[in-house]
Amino acid sequence: MHEFAERGPSSAAFSPGAACAGPRSPAVLYDERMALLLDIRDLRVRFAAVEAVRGVSLSIHEGEVLGLVGESGSGKSATALAILGLLPSTAHLAGQILWPGGNAGKELDLLRQPAEAIRRIRGRQIAMVFQEPMTALNPVMTIGRQVAECAAAHDSSLTGKEARRRAIAALEAVAIPEPAQRYRDYPHQFSGGQRQRILIAMALINRPRLLIADEPTTALDVTVQAQILALLGQLQREYGLAMLFISHDLAVVGQVAGRVAVMRAGEIVETGPCVQLLTAPQHAYTRSLLAAVPTLCSDRTLPLAVAEPCQDLF
Repeated sequence: MHEFAERGPSSAAFSPGAACAGPRSPAVLYDERMALLLDIRDLRVRFAAVEAVRGVSLSIHEGEVLGLVGESGSGKSATALAILGLLPSTAHLAGQILWPGGNAGKELDLLRQPAEAIRRIRGRQIAMVFQEPMTALNPVMTIGRQVAECAAAHDSSLTGKEARRRAIAALEAVAIPEPAQRYRDYPHQFSGGQRQRILIAMALINRPRLLIADEPTTALDVTVQAQILALLGQLQREYGLAMLFISHDLAVVGQVAGRVAVMRAGEIVETGPCVQLLTAPQHAYTRSLLAAVPTLCSDRTLPLAVAEPCQDLF
């Protein structure tokens, strides 16, 4: 795995890198002086004979935005679901996922905590925004009730009136128009971008320390995508969130992440600061991903570059 040292921006011209160097949504960039928040060590996830995640080691610091990129099936979502304890019982896990919060300042290994302990962390300290809101939202429950339920699940003393007030405030924070009036509306009565905003409200209502955003803009058109990225950046600044931003879109990651890790076939092949990785990649796979992105200068008579197929997936 290649690791960059901190250095000045490269002069190489490439659109994702230019996005890194230009105006960006998140305000907090990677700084080694920030406290370590999440530390994944040699994570392995196996489904029967298939090892979906193979020795992944990642760290996220307080306030940092880490982009995790890779093609479909590379193990990005499996890594995220392992953090939250949401993988099915058929998954076999090994390694460590260390999270602060133990007694006397000790770290907790999330892979070895009982289900009840994980439930107390999930949604309160670590929250997730899923990529498809129509499958993540309950179609027969009003959106207000779904948002309020996220708050009530982690505060048994919360009254129904107070839960409703917090839900309306959360919907207002993500720019849902007239949230008090729309509190009793159902998911199908909202646009795709508004449904994604509702998922963000559900994730952030308890002010978690870490937000995992799993391809939150994949199903949205370009204009709405830009609005969601701007919203995530604004909320990340306001709340001081750390974020794990998962995507297969290098240009999107270039806009939101301070540091990027590239994943292929269940392994991290390269990691480094956003500008350096997207403008001067060291690993052949990262270079092939960048070469496969069409630009206005691309020769349309030539096929796009493709990565060499993996021969050792199983």
